[in-house]
This record gives sequence, structure tokens and C-alpha cells, in this order.
Amino acid sequence: MSWSEFYIIVSGLITLVLLIVAFPWLRNKNHAKQDSLSNTQIVKQRLAELDREVQEGLISEHDKRQAVDELKLALVDESAFQSHKTGNAKLPLAIGAVLAIACGVIVYAQVNQMGRVTQASQAIEALPELSQQLASGNANNLTQQDIASLALAIRQRLREEPEDDTGWMYFGRLMLSIGQEVQAIEAIDKAVSLAPSNSANRITLAQALMTTGDVNNLERAQSILLGLLNDNPANDNLALMMAVVSAQLGDLENTQRFYQQVEGKLPADSDMAQRLVARIKELKGNTNEMAALQNTGIEPANVSTAQSDSSEAQTGFNITVRLSDDANTKAPKEGFLIVFAQDANSDNKMPAAVVKLPIEDFPVSVTLTTENAMMPQFTLATLSDVVVTARLSKDGNVAVAKGEWQGSVSASVAANEISSLSVIIDKEL
Repeated sequence: MSWSEFYIIVSGLITLVLLIVAFPWLRNKNHAKQDSLSNTQIVKQRLAELDREVQEGLISEHDKRQAVDELKLALVDESAFQSHKTGNAKLPLAIGAVLAIACGVIVYAQVNQMGRVTQASQAIEALPELSQQLASGNANNLTQQDIASLALAIRQRLREEPEDDTGWMYFGRLMLSIGQEVQAIEAIDKAVSLAPSNSANRITLAQALMTTGDVNNLERAQSILLGLLNDNPANDNLALMMAVVSAQLGDLENTQRFYQQVEGKLPADSDMAQRLVARIKELKGNTNEMAALQNTGIEPANVSTAQSDSSEAQTGFNITVRLSDDANTKAPKEGFLIVFAQDANSDNKMPAAVVKLPIEDFPVSVTLTTENAMMPQFTLATLSDVVVTARLSKDGNVAVAKGEWQGSVSASVAANEISSLSVIIDKEL
């Protein structure tokens, strides 16, 4: 609805209210005029009857004059009463009109949520700046209000232009940056369906599916990457992603095939390369073990246990989270404890690993490792120095909200080791 249509409708409603208020007064005024005419006719008729009665000798001339005087007095009294009754009604009408208009404005403001309309307008105005911040990888610096405004603005834009695949992609990346994988995948899926030929959208969808760790999502991501590689087989980034997702699925053939494509192009000390090599050895060992067990006729009942025992060492921290005395008194008692690690040597504040738990009695021990990564290409093993933060959140959102408490500590990452760390929550946000 345009503003001109809105003004026309409001003007029509106000006119209708004024007519409803004025109608009873106009109706009574017309009735008063009709009553006055009727009474005059009755008096004239009575005077004619008195003349006739005198001529017929029914009454005397004296009685006639007395009756005529009584009729004149009655007519004067009734005229004075009608004049008082039909006095000036402008003031009541004006008061009624003002009250009607005021009530209409109040009801409209309440029903149409003018505050939220204003908030939506402000969010749309701030969309370019917030989108730039999101695209630069600083989504973690966004406050909860920033994220709400950005999501509202994008949603408003998508409501007006539901076929905008770029808008759906922005919304999906926003949800992905704050750990809302389900909503992120749905939004990015929508973008892919609107622009199926856009390979960048399909790559982002594969990345989002890989962050969940779910087998079905990983298989879907592998299928998407295979399709992209068929179109562009020399793309090393796609090949590396394909090797990683295949390693997660235990697909030895594709892991080896696509790792060989990028093997000589990765740095010699690349943690990703070391992890892929270790995973390939593990998968080969499991395959040889399965073959040996089958050759000897032994049922491979404990294969999953052997796989777990032979997995490569993880990189991360065993973190003990405690509360300061002030936090113990004022911090939220219900909600979530979110523990995450960020790169200390970069402006990129996206968490390399996140763990979210319900708030329980403190102190609490939390293990934060490469398995808790949000993106398979960005883990604790790829960093040297980190800032580990523990936050008490009411809504479980990584974004900062008023009334939450947190504590942080800097630490160095030891490759293939689980280090011990202590964090004290002592700062109110």
C-alpha cells in the first residue's frame, strides 16, 4: 500500500466518523421543524372550530376569546421550549469530532505497531553499513540489536522482492555467522533454487552443510561439490573442500583422489594437509583391518571402537569456567554457557570453535577442540594464538546482549595437544 492510498483511506474513515457523530443532531433538528409546523396547523384548526361553535351558539363570544387566549399562551410556551431545546450544538460536535479523531489515531498506532514500523525503516537505512560489516567477516562484533536490525531489514527487502537470490544469500550468511545452521541452510537453499547457475551460491550451500557435521548434510555437500567439480575440475579450492568432506564421511577413494590434486600446492607445515594424511592412513588401516578380519572369518564387531582409538590427536583446550563473586550474585541463572575461541592475531572475529551448554552449577569443565569448529577450513589447529571467551547468555545467541556476563583469557595453541585453561566470568556486558 502506498502512502497516498493510506491517506485517502484515513481521510475517508475520519469523514465517516464525523458523519456518524453529526447524524443524530441533524435528524433531531429536522424533527423539531416538523413538530413546530404540526403545532401551528393544530392551532389554526382549533381557531376555525371556535368560530364555528360561536356561530352555532354552542359557546359564547366571551368563552371564545378566553379559549383563544389560552391557545396563544400555549403556543408561546411551546415555541420558547423548542428554541431552548434546539440551541447551538457546535461545541458538542467539535468535542465529539476531536475525541473521535484522537481515538482513531491511538487505535491505529496500537494496531499497526508504529514503533516497529519506525524500527523497520531505521533497519533498512542501516542495511548497507551492517551488510558491509557482515561481508568483512566481523559478524561477531555485531550486537544483538545489530543482528536483529539486519535480519529485519533483509526480511523486509525479501518480502518486497522474494525472488532476490542475493538477499536470501545475505540472510543465510548472517544466520550461519551466529551459529543458526538450520535457518542458514534454508535461506541459502532458497538462493540456490532462485539462481541454480550461480556457482558461488552452491559453494556457500556446501560450506553451510559441512558445518553441521550431520551425515546427511555431509553427503549432500559432497554431491554438490562433485557437480561443481564436473564443471570446473581444475578448481583446487573445490578439490580441497571435497577432500575434507570425503574424509569426514570416511570415503577413502574420494579423499585420496582430491587430496592428490592439491597435495603439492599446500604448505609443507599445513595442519589441514597433516590431518588429511592422517585421516587417509586411518581409513586405509581400517580397510586393511576389515579385509584381514574377513579373511580369517572373524566378525568385525569392534571395528568402530578400533576406529575411535586410532583417530588422530585433537588440538584444543580443557577449560575450567568459574564465576567471580559479583557474577555469582548477578549473572543469569538460566540460559546457556557459550565458550568460544577467536583468532588473537586477526581482525576476523568469527569463532574457530564454539561449545554451547545449559547453565549449571559452577565451576564447569568444557572441552573445546577442532571438532567444535564452525567451518572445516577454520579450526583451532589453523591458529597459533587465540582468545578464549566464556559467556553466560539468556538466549544462546553468540551475539552480545545487555545483561550477559563473560570472561576471556588469551592462550597459545599447541598442535595435536589438549591444553588446560581456566576462565573466570567477571564482566557484565
